[in-house]
This record gives sequence, structure tokens and C-alpha cells, in this order.
Amino acid sequence: MTAYVAVQGLRKKYDDSWAVDDVNFEVEKGNLLVLLGPSGCGKTTTLRCVGGLEQPESGEIVIDGEIMTKVDEGLFVPPNARGMGMVAQSYAIWPHMSVHENVAFPLRMRKEISSEISRRVREALDVVRLGDFGSRNATDLSGGQQQRVALARAIVGNPKVLLFDEPLSNLDAKLREEMRYLLKDIQRGIGTTAIYVTHDQAEAMALGDELLVMNAGRIEQRGDARSLYSEPKTRFVADFIGVANLLKGTIEGNGSTETRLVEVRLVGDDGNSCVIHVSRGTEVLTGDVTVLVRPEWMKVHRTNPESEENLICGKVHKSQYLGDRTEMLVDTGFARMRVWVDGGLAIEDGATVRLEIDGERCIALPAA
Repeated sequence: MTAYVAVQGLRKKYDDSWAVDDVNFEVEKGNLLVLLGPSGCGKTTTLRCVGGLEQPESGEIVIDGEIMTKVDEGLFVPPNARGMGMVAQSYAIWPHMSVHENVAFPLRMRKEISSEISRRVREALDVVRLGDFGSRNATDLSGGQQQRVALARAIVGNPKVLLFDEPLSNLDAKLREEMRYLLKDIQRGIGTTAIYVTHDQAEAMALGDELLVMNAGRIEQRGDARSLYSEPKTRFVADFIGVANLLKGTIEGNGSTETRLVEVRLVGDDGNSCVIHVSRGTEVLTGDVTVLVRPEWMKVHRTNPESEENLICGKVHKSQYLGDRTEMLVDTGFARMRVWVDGGLAIEDGATVRLEIDGERCIALPAA
């Protein structure tokens, strides 16, 4: 299948540093791709290059088979001719206009006929579930409703691609969660290809058909939410996606190709050591490694279980009961570990426990 959006060799410099450094990706028609990463990683600059709001130093951008940017040939289609809709952090709602007038604005700029404008505005407001709000003053709406007005304005012109730049960051936590579901429903319902920028991993995992994790202007890893969480390929991705316990170790044996388990020796600051068996991911590793252990990839025992394999002893530093689970900080000789257990399990602070590591799920990664 030919990609609907194709970005190749994209590079953008600010002053003497590369904000985007040789970024390549594709988006299939109808999919939502999330660019995820910390502040300054290049995700917004990448989005702005796709939208024509920035001119890169090199690279090519193709939308639906049409070249929008090709630096080495001097080709650059301006943003208003790219057929895209954009929803930004700020709602950019005009306070002197009604909801209907705000949504109609891009169609009026294109000099569409009045009857067509009215029809398409009604359709766009129905899509974002504001069908009865057209006559209201836009600034009298709640933050979530104003964001939906901005979305209606972005889709009213039937864009080839929707671009989202941290659109939910100004909303409170509960409303942000509600809007995630609504945005995904709308994007799937209208079938528009979309690129979405966020630093919020929960938002990215909930919305994206695919995620690109970016770091220092480059793509660290691409995949769906489940694979990025369960099978990160680098320490950066392991630490950025979800909650991570990262243990320093040294490979003592690479095991068999059938099991993919490796033998890792952990050495604590006090000189004590232990050997655990964990997955090696997709690489054959030697020397120093970092072992990723998610908080839910461990079982907590008050006494030694029948098998002593993959056990680490520790003392509960603090715990917090959160209803569905209890989160604990456990001091071991190797690190202070974050551990999640069933909310029904009550273990007092200061208690000695044994952490049983699920070696099939935990992963040894290159140390660097």
C-alpha cells in the first residue's frame, strides 16, 4: 500500500543546532500517527514542516502523491495550498464571532457560496457534537467545547490531513481523558489521516494507531503502544514510555535462541550481587546492560516462595493505597524499585519483602 503521507530526510536547523535531524516516516491513509517525546525533541517542528509553517534545510514531504516540499529542487507549497487542517494548543477562537461564524471562517476565506457554507458548518458541528451551539458566542463555551469548535473549524474544509499540536494540554485531567475518546471517535468516523503531537504518553498510547518516539531531533523507535511499552529497543524509550525500574547489570550468558533469556548479574553498591534471567529483546548482548522492570512485572512475597529464581530482597520504604492497587517503593541493594500490587494486599512500611521478577517480560537493553 502506498503511503498517504511520506516524509524523507527531513532536517531543520535553528541557529547552530538541528531541531530535526534526518527524520523519515510514512502514514497510511486514515491512520493517526503520534509524534511523542519530551520538550525540545523536534516533534512540533516536524509537524510544522509537514504543514508548511516551517521550511526545512533538506528533505521531501509528499501528501497523497503530491510533492509539498522538495528542498533540493526548490519546491515548497505554501500552507494555505496544502489542504490541511490544524488544531493547536490555543483554541484560537475569535471572541467577536459566534460558534457558526468561527467554524465558517476558512470557507469564507475560500469564497464558498453561503448555502454550501451553512450546510458544511452544520455537518462539522454535528460531528463534534455541538449541533445546537451554532448561534452561541464562542467564548461563552467551556474549554472542552471551545476545543471542539477548533476541531470543527479544522475539519469543515475536508482536509487531506489533520494536524494536532498538543491540542488537549490546556484542559484539566478529567476533560482531557474525555476528549481523547471523542477525538479518536471523530478521526475514525470521518476517516481523515492525522498526525498528532504530544508529550503525554497516556494520550499518545490512547490515540495513536502508531507512535514515533522522538529524542534530540531523531526517531528513537516506531511502533504501536503495546510494542513500545513491552518491547522498547533503547533505554530512552524504556524510561519515557510508562514507569520504569532500570537496573545496571552485566551479561554472563546469552542463553538459547529458543527462550531469548539471558543471564544477567546485578551488583549493588554494597558489593552484593545476584543473577537473574530476563529477555534479551531482539539483540544479542554482551558486557554491560540495563534491565527494564515495569512495576507490574513483579510479584511481592513476604517469605521466600518455592522457587528462589529471579528473587531480589528489599525493604518497603513507602506505600500508597490507590484503590485498585497499592504502589510501593522498595529499597533493594540494586535500586529503589517502584512496585505495583493488588490493592487488597496490605504490607506495612519497613517490612522485608522478596520481589519475584518476571523474566519473560523484563528486558535486557544496551546500557548506552
